[in-house]
Amino acid sequence: MRQWRWPRIPRQRRTETADERDEALPELEDIAWYAHAEEAENASFWRMARRLPGLMAQALRTAWAAAPGLTVAALALNVVAGVATTTALLAVSDVTVALFSAAPTWDRVVGALPALALLAGATAARAALGIGAGYAQQRLNPLVLNRTQREFFRLVTGVPRSAFDDDVFADRLEAAKDRGSRAVVDLVGNCVDLVTGAVTVAAVAVALAVIEPVLIPLLFAAALPTGWAAVRSARLMYVSNRSRVSRRRRLWMVEWLMDNRWTADDLRYHQAGTWLRGQHRAMVDAETRADFAVIRSQTATRAVGQAASGIAVAAVYGALLWMVAAGAVPLAAAAAAVLALGQGSAAMANLLVAVNQVYEDGLYAADRREFDDLAAERIAAQPHLAAPADAPAEALPVPELIEVQDVSFRYPGKDADALTGVSLTIRRGETVALVGENGSGKTTLAKLLAGLYTPTSGRILWDGVDIALVDPDRWRPHVSVVAQQVQRWPFTAELSVRLGRSAAPADRDRLERAARDAGALAMVEGFDHGWDQLLDTQFRAGTDLSGGQWQRLSSARGLYRDEDGLLIADEPSAALDARAEALLFATLRARAGKAATVLISHRLQGVVHADAIAVLEDGELTELGPHADLAAAGGAYAELWALQSRAYTGAPDDA
Repeated sequence: MRQWRWPRIPRQRRTETADERDEALPELEDIAWYAHAEEAENASFWRMARRLPGLMAQALRTAWAAAPGLTVAALALNVVAGVATTTALLAVSDVTVALFSAAPTWDRVVGALPALALLAGATAARAALGIGAGYAQQRLNPLVLNRTQREFFRLVTGVPRSAFDDDVFADRLEAAKDRGSRAVVDLVGNCVDLVTGAVTVAAVAVALAVIEPVLIPLLFAAALPTGWAAVRSARLMYVSNRSRVSRRRRLWMVEWLMDNRWTADDLRYHQAGTWLRGQHRAMVDAETRADFAVIRSQTATRAVGQAASGIAVAAVYGALLWMVAAGAVPLAAAAAAVLALGQGSAAMANLLVAVNQVYEDGLYAADRREFDDLAAERIAAQPHLAAPADAPAEALPVPELIEVQDVSFRYPGKDADALTGVSLTIRRGETVALVGENGSGKTTLAKLLAGLYTPTSGRILWDGVDIALVDPDRWRPHVSVVAQQVQRWPFTAELSVRLGRSAAPADRDRLERAARDAGALAMVEGFDHGWDQLLDTQFRAGTDLSGGQWQRLSSARGLYRDEDGLLIADEPSAALDARAEALLFATLRARAGKAATVLISHRLQGVVHADAIAVLEDGELTELGPHADLAAAGGAYAELWALQSRAYTGAPDDA
């Protein structure tokens, strides 16, 4: 479970003011990007090598699923390029033998021409094959990314709403969303790089085996120091990044608070800029010191690596000279061996780095697999899939009767029920109002009626059918929602409303009718670009709206979706002016006798016309009936009604 901790955060310089001082920000948990950092830091080379076959197989399956042809091309061209490398090195050996095995003459030069032609051809072929392999790999990477993202968003949009309230799912989602999904793509690319390095090393080793087998150990001896330095430098950066991730996330958060339009007003109202800049300066200074520290460590590592590499190369060439002097290796073969050792050392260093990178990618790609498995499990566990209702496969009709039977609900991870034993009946053509103080369970009940959650216990029936056991696609088209929390979709005005029926062709008459009923039509027609007006100032010619204007569009979206089914309006007038509010409530009252409406409102004047008013207190249904009966009953509703009535009439409070 994710937790917030309050750590000691580095202070700024003593010369700064108290307002600028970094005081008490909650630590951001490092639960995703560096979840496997310690394992990656401490893994031995042999441990990494043991995991390579499985990781290579995983990368191959991923690449094959995205683009089989490019996968084959990238691997095959690298293998053939390795053959060309071996051929080129052997041709070098033939040329040196032909030219330097004795005193050079024109006859020897002419005799070496076939080997020179083979060398030129093999070198050109190796270059062309390398370009082809790189082209295939570059095309493969975005295809793997596209497929990975498509699958991710298919799962994210397919899981039940309750999954997002679960800490375990939230952690898996965060881990998979960024580093995990990216690691799947990187794993494919780095595996191709590993194959390239391995093929090159193998090609050089084969050439050395043909030239002089005793030279093969020298290949590894010359490469190891450079490879060690490269892997060590990468690990140092990795460890540094791991230790800094919490501060960086806080830094990004502070930068976002300073440079985006959503916080621009509040920042200036409260003069918070000075304090935020102080936060930013303290973290940037700490980041700079950390950068300098890792640069020093990497520089020292590279210096040690280069020194060790120099010693190793000197030892290798000293051993080679000794072999030449002792007659163990011909001079002509030694010349070819020098070239082969140079190529092999570079390829070996690249191979070691690729092994390290593939292992690290594999750790984070496992996060993505865990998320995929968990999401698939959550999808399959939905009641309509796990135990589907024995009902016709076609879509359910608009319900004549909706019954809430003894429904209780508890949010994931909570210790208490948000709703307890609620029973309610909603008939087509009726308006039922949900009334109660904040936190009484009104919105939770609305979400259950809309199908965002399934009851912990109890049932919600549509004409006797338990909707929890029916595919939502078969009944949710009959549910429209005007939500309490207005979503500000950054699209055109038309699309913002049409999202209510995004799968259906645009219907301009329906669009204008919904906007008119929501009090939004005149507003939209007053935009510079009318229905084509972009509703976000981040786009060219875009505009921003007030809270009430966004509320009108939200209401229009719900009305556009409505087909005389169930309309749920959760505080639909909270940000509206009096005229717009009156128009909206008139629209809702006009549904009487035709369609079912569930209305949530703290303004009780708007619910007096409801056929039934359900009063919720601490998640329990305590009163149910029409306005007149409840106002006379002397209960919680009567008390709320009296409080609001006095505010409007100016009547004095009871002594």
